[in-house]
Amino acid sequence: MNALRKIHAALVPGGLVVDTQPVSPDPPVESRSGELGTLDMSEWARTVEMLDGLVATTFRDGLFTVQHEGGLVVTDAFDDGAEMLSVVGAWQGTHIGRGLAERVAKERGAVRVHQDVRLRLLRAA
Repeated sequence: MNALRKIHAALVPGGLVVDTQPVSPDPPVESRSGELGTLDMSEWARTVEMLDGLVATTFRDGLFTVQHEGGLVVTDAFDDGAEMLSVVGAWQGTHIGRGLAERVAKERGAVRVHQDVRLRLLRAA
């Protein structure tokens, strides 16, 4: 992965890189009304899998080691359904099904998307 090689070249030995990736294939969408449905991020999940393969080459080449790996839930909050549809609709590898889009469009209050995010701390060799 060329970007990680460039980052490695810019780091001092032992320097750290924080790597985060949303990894939920179907994150829930909710409002005050309750759960509205889930996004389809399966295409994005395939992109992350492909990127993981490229990152693994930097591990095999000895450029980085994984210092720590964990996860957290990141919540994206939107003022209303229209904002959520506008923003999330532009996310790469994300599909909003028709039924979910109809339910979200009716929301006049806050809408939230909860995504599982992988967090890795990479140490430069």
